[in-house]
Amino acid sequence: MNTRTSDSYVRTVDHHSEKGKAFIAALRKYVKAEDEYIGGLSRRVCIKGRMGKNNPNAHKYSVKNPPNVWSGSHSHQTIKLADAAKVDVYIYDR
Repeated sequence: MNTRTSDSYVRTVDHHSEKGKAFIAALRKYVKAEDEYIGGLSRRVCIKGRMGKNNPNAHKYSVKNPPNVWSGSHSHQTIKLADAAKVDVYIYDR
């Protein structure tokens, strides 16, 4: 049973590409318009960085043999968007 899911998750996007940037901008615009049209809704589009495989910035987020963490694991829960290979897009209620 997979317990690591979210009803707020939309998709994973390459935020460095023009197509990815356009998708995020369009989604933000759509959510805002829908909230205004329906009324009473207040949501936000949130993007969270993903490290990805073979990311040259991985060393910034890796630790060497910390207690209770597998070797080479990422110690940070948040990846800066500039360092992220891709981003996960979520829609959250405010």
